[in-house]
Amino acid sequence: MDNRILPPIPTPPAQRWREVRLLYLPRAMFVAGIVLVAWMWTDSVAPATMVAEAEVAAAELRATQAGVVASLKVGLHQSVKSGEVVGHLAGANPRLLEATLSVIRAEVGMLSATMQGATDRQRVALEFERMQLDWMGHRVDRAALLGRLQQIEADLVRAEPLRQGGMISEENYTQLKISRDSLAAQLVEKDKLIARLEPVLRQLNASDPQAAGLSADSALAAAIKVQESKLHLAEEQLSPVPIISPIDGVVTAVVRRPGETVMAGDTVLKVTATAPARLTGYLRQPLPFEPKTGMVAEIRTRSLPPKVFATTVTQVGVSLEPVSPTVLAAMHLPATPTPETAVKVELALPSGLVLRPGEHVDVVVR
Repeated sequence: MDNRILPPIPTPPAQRWREVRLLYLPRAMFVAGIVLVAWMWTDSVAPATMVAEAEVAAAELRATQAGVVASLKVGLHQSVKSGEVVGHLAGANPRLLEATLSVIRAEVGMLSATMQGATDRQRVALEFERMQLDWMGHRVDRAALLGRLQQIEADLVRAEPLRQGGMISEENYTQLKISRDSLAAQLVEKDKLIARLEPVLRQLNASDPQAAGLSADSALAAAIKVQESKLHLAEEQLSPVPIISPIDGVVTAVVRRPGETVMAGDTVLKVTATAPARLTGYLRQPLPFEPKTGMVAEIRTRSLPPKVFATTVTQVGVSLEPVSPTVLAAMHLPATPTPETAVKVELALPSGLVLRPGEHVDVVVR
């Protein structure tokens, strides 16, 4: 028997690699994974203190009085500026005003007829009042023309989509346009006539106020003042009321169309701002800390890739308020019959952070 020590048999590199791959590599990957998860959790995916929502600044353009939507100059998703006139509202039904003007016209005619038996002593004052009645008669006619013109223009707006869809003939549509143009021309001529008479009356009144006011205390003068007030009211009702946008934004809803009747307070359009002004979040109970104005916070967007911005707390609510349903949905909380309350916290919008109104972000208060 040979007692010499035999040399060790060398281990092939493939065998050593197999041992490393089966024994050491899984353990090393497991440890690296634990370190990576811990680093991501503490630096990148720390739990959010609360969810904040980019405030939606919106304005509802409402009718200031009962009437008819005469025209709209904007459509859905069209940009508007603050102070821009986006439409007009006719204060009342033109047909109803036409009947009112007919009554005023008849009463003015009756007043003119009562002046036929005037004495010579009253002639100067009555002639001045006759000129006033003629001027009022022309104004009544102008108001009636304006009411009919508004009605024709509303009919044209409603007829345009019907003509494009073949619901009405081209001949009927052309007839409406001819009627509109004819009324517009008559209205222009009537304006010229009224403009020529008004300075004459003012000149007579200024040159001889005593002669112009001889019958100021008479029943006829009082009746003329009554008709003047009625006519002024009718003219004001015929004047279109502008619909003005109070903010810069985009039209997100068209609730009423031209020709529709609206009541005072009815929504006609809805305008939404394109950029939020601040972020609003809710700190739920139990409060992890006492929120205070000036606290530093970190905003993390939910976009891909996520972006991180620094901000500060600008306002803190003084009481518990109901949490917005959209914020509850963003927090993946079920809707409950009883509204959930929380402390409302407002944060400044960092420069460079671009968010859509209503977008949600995660907030970590340091």
